[in-house]
Amino acid sequence: MFYRMALLTLGALPVVGILLIFTMPATTYDVKELEALTEGSNKFAIELYQALKKPNENLIVSPISVQLVLALTYTGAKGNTAAEIAKVLHLPENLEDVLKGHKLLLEQLQDPVLNLATKMFIEKTFDIKPEFQEGASKYFLSGVDSCNFVGDSENCRKGINKWVEEKTNNKISNLLADGTIDSLTRMVLVNAIHFKANWASKFNADLTQDADFYITPENKVKVKMMYKKAKFPFKYHSGLKAKIVELAYENKEFKMIVILPDEINGLAEVENKLSTLNLSEILPTLYEVTVNLKLPRFKMEKTMQLEEPLIQLGIKDIFDEGKANLTGIASNEPLYVSKAIQKAFIEVNEEGTEAAAATALVFVNYSAYIPATEDFNADHPFIYVLLKNKTVIFIGSVKTLN
Repeated sequence: MFYRMALLTLGALPVVGILLIFTMPATTYDVKELEALTEGSNKFAIELYQALKKPNENLIVSPISVQLVLALTYTGAKGNTAAEIAKVLHLPENLEDVLKGHKLLLEQLQDPVLNLATKMFIEKTFDIKPEFQEGASKYFLSGVDSCNFVGDSENCRKGINKWVEEKTNNKISNLLADGTIDSLTRMVLVNAIHFKANWASKFNADLTQDADFYITPENKVKVKMMYKKAKFPFKYHSGLKAKIVELAYENKEFKMIVILPDEINGLAEVENKLSTLNLSEILPTLYEVTVNLKLPRFKMEKTMQLEEPLIQLGIKDIFDEGKANLTGIASNEPLYVSKAIQKAFIEVNEEGTEAAAATALVFVNYSAYIPATEDFNADHPFIYVLLKNKTVIFIGSVKTLN
């Protein structure tokens, strides 16, 4: 009989990722290897965004949360199951580098305004391999809790949901809905992320006004539009046909990038070209200039089933009870992943943010000189990316507002 593992993730300012799996030790880790891991992480972030996006629907996802639970799963996977995960996540070939890299990545991401927590909830009678459990703790900083899935799965569900609520400042509730887990569940791996930070320079609420937000050229709604005239890192990207502006938080390691298409209906074209976007290369090319910035307040919550998007990207075997090879977790009981869920929340206002092919694009300015002032009026659909240093924590889009 095959037993189930639940894989859930929560992305967005409070976020929770839930999945199951892991294993092994390591050696020294080079800074260049961490940079390669980060670059791979950001590639996965863009690809996950593209797999999840839908016309006329807002999106908020935490790709790093999904990555952490999948990388942990990878360490307990074998054969083609492991190969699929490694390819999609753009992981290093050496398992030790994967382990060391994620430990270092987690240590660098931890911050007073960004809290990450991982926990494995394991059936109390489940014979998990000690090296998997030890590796989860050492390299993924994962806690472990035993649970009576066989005898009382409902109580386990409530306990997991309570833990998630605590770790996301009560922004993510009821992650596991009724029937998500049952007596065949053997392990649930959860990753929770909560982010809350103030802007380095806040918007003046007295300058916020009612304004039109164009969902399409013909369809508009009234929104609360924030305004600030100040110096911001800025760039015009001719390949994307979009303006890019960077907003800093009080902790300057964190920033939000907003990508605004030239045209009201230009977001789909930008989304299709996102895979050519290397944030690590773009960010240093932004120049500081005075910007008349208009950005709407927005708040959204989204629950996503990740099985189909991950299968679309190439992670297939873990969801197939006939193909899943997760013998690095437990060799005596066959496992597969039954659910992959992410629930996310984000709120952006005057104070700050809370969130529980080969194509060459050319970067150019409007002209050879830097204008005295740029206008950035986000009165139509746009993409936003929240980073710590060079790592994408959240990515999403605002396509419609109430």
